[in-house]
Amino acid sequence: MSINDLFKKANNLFRQNNHIEGLKIYKDIFSKYPQNVRLSDEVKKTTKKYKQIINQTISDQEISNFFDMQKQDQGEIVIKHLNTMYKKNNNDILIISLLGTFYSLEKNYDKAIYFQKKAIEKAPFELSFYQNLAITLRQQDKNIDALSMLYFAKILSLNNKSIDFEIAKLYTLIKNYKASDFIFSNLIKDKDLTEEIIHHYCMNLIDWKKESQAISFLKKINNYTETKNLLLGLANYKLNNFESAKICFLEAIKVNKNSFVAYSHLGNCYLGLGFLDKAENCQKESLKISPKNSIAMNNLGAFWYFTGNSEEAEKIFIESIKENAHNHEAKYFLALCQLAKSNYEQGWSNYSSRWLYKNFDSFIFKTNLPKFTLDTHSKNLIIWDEQGIGDTVLFLRFLKDIKPLVNKLYISIDKRLHPIIHRIDPDILFYDKKEFNPKTNYFNHQMPIGDLGPLFVKDNSYFSKNKKSYIISSKQKNIVLESKLKEKNKFKCGISWQSVNRRIGLAKSLTLDDLKPIL
Repeated sequence: MSINDLFKKANNLFRQNNHIEGLKIYKDIFSKYPQNVRLSDEVKKTTKKYKQIINQTISDQEISNFFDMQKQDQGEIVIKHLNTMYKKNNNDILIISLLGTFYSLEKNYDKAIYFQKKAIEKAPFELSFYQNLAITLRQQDKNIDALSMLYFAKILSLNNKSIDFEIAKLYTLIKNYKASDFIFSNLIKDKDLTEEIIHHYCMNLIDWKKESQAISFLKKINNYTETKNLLLGLANYKLNNFESAKICFLEAIKVNKNSFVAYSHLGNCYLGLGFLDKAENCQKESLKISPKNSIAMNNLGAFWYFTGNSEEAEKIFIESIKENAHNHEAKYFLALCQLAKSNYEQGWSNYSSRWLYKNFDSFIFKTNLPKFTLDTHSKNLIIWDEQGIGDTVLFLRFLKDIKPLVNKLYISIDKRLHPIIHRIDPDILFYDKKEFNPKTNYFNHQMPIGDLGPLFVKDNSYFSKNKKSYIISSKQKNIVLESKLKEKNKFKCGISWQSVNRRIGLAKSLTLDDLKPIL
């Protein structure tokens, strides 16, 4: 459909008072023709013609009093008062909007969304209504829906840079770093470049693994010394330049001796450099300065987890989540602690938070295929790999459990594992992880490999019933190995004693001297 046809379609919808659908067409036009100058004029004309007047049925002073009451933990009283007014006039747009706002502040998100959507239905050209709904959706980690609402706001205010900034941050959250960078590339051209924009722009580059680009940008900045050093430190840390990162964090502490963020990141540097005591002490120093800061709580918990202190790690992750229910890093590591203790119900539940943890590098496949459940009567199921090769091998044990439940089982996986899959079951069809296209018509349902565990492991009885090896080694390699190890009637045991992960490897490795007493 041409751009002229799209404008005609939108205008017809507006004439029919189908304003939301008309604005959706405008969103399509913006997406397909972002540089088209006509859209701005059309939006102005349409808004002027159709925008509803919102009557000031409550004074600004009374609204201000409501917010003061909410800050004093009297939000429920405010909501009760607004509901009384709403019953008298359920078409009052201002009251509907305020109910949405205060329900959101009180974390009653379902009711907040109900009223915020109702406000949009009644006043679809009110910019702030879309922004308010986006905030509530973000609070529920519904980031894609929040992004959609912000694009409605963007259409109504095409040159609004604050909306662009919020959109860019959401793109980073959903790991669409390229889209975020496209927006930031315009925002950083502003003469009045703010510290907040610098921070989020560089964090997007760092998360995108473009640390060198972030470093080049930061070296051109003369102010914001603490922020600059923190970001330079993070970029160098991600590049495994631990010594350079350490210097940056120490510089940040010179500028601000109470920089709890710098202390926590410095602790991670010491961990990478192998100074475990200093690593732990830095996290504790960060918590002395700011006792409930999630950065140090998460980092200290991860340190304890990797150094074998799972009990303390679990406690601090639980405490961190109490402070921030959207702390997905803490939920992910808490899941690892819980699963290690055979707490499968809570562990698997928290394990699903991995997709929202920004350092979990895997991406969810974009597909309209429904997810497989045990109630599914699926003909053909595609399982897609999501993690490193070591974790994937652990989940391969469940292939024998899932296969009887489907007609055909497909798996998209690292090609190095294809021979192992074939030895497990030659009927399983596999794709190379790098070449897989989830849009093929072969499949009816899909699921990530990491979600196989929750289907089958409810308690430890699963393992007692499934003691047989699920990995079959190569016969040819076995013959070679047997010829080298000629001892008979003895177990052949392999030991992995060293991790090559540069950031945390030293915390989960042993030296051969450590192993000497048992060898």
